[in-house]
Amino acid sequence: MKSKANIGIALLATFVITVVFGIMLHLKGHGIIIQPRSVLKIIHWIFGYAMTALMIIHWTQFRRMLSALKNRFRWFYADTWMLIILFIATLLTGTVKLLSPVKIPHLGLWHYGIGIAMAVTAVIHLIRGIPALNRYYGKI
Repeated sequence: MKSKANIGIALLATFVITVVFGIMLHLKGHGIIIQPRSVLKIIHWIFGYAMTALMIIHWTQFRRMLSALKNRFRWFYADTWMLIILFIATLLTGTVKLLSPVKIPHLGLWHYGIGIAMAVTAVIHLIRGIPALNRYYGKI
């Protein structure tokens, strides 16, 4: 259980850093430019892709438990699937934005909006998930 907790903590840390740096990058659209932007972008990308790797590990660790708890914790189950869908959409829009040789109109705004929706869903997932884990495993 300790390695699952360590992955969870690392996932939470990469999530927070990715979201904070993403918001800092978005502030440019509101006239607030934080420099050096290139460093902010690199940190956002590195932690975003590290978060992706950790999320895959986290998913493999808990997917059986999630299926087992499907009927007992319906809202947590639904929130988890919403989180997965929003995460994939955020990852895809960010990757296209990163790798596209031309600027795609409004793609950054879509990435930001979906990312904020994913962040809210992730916070709900965390708030609902920790008590469920405590009931399932005992005190963490």
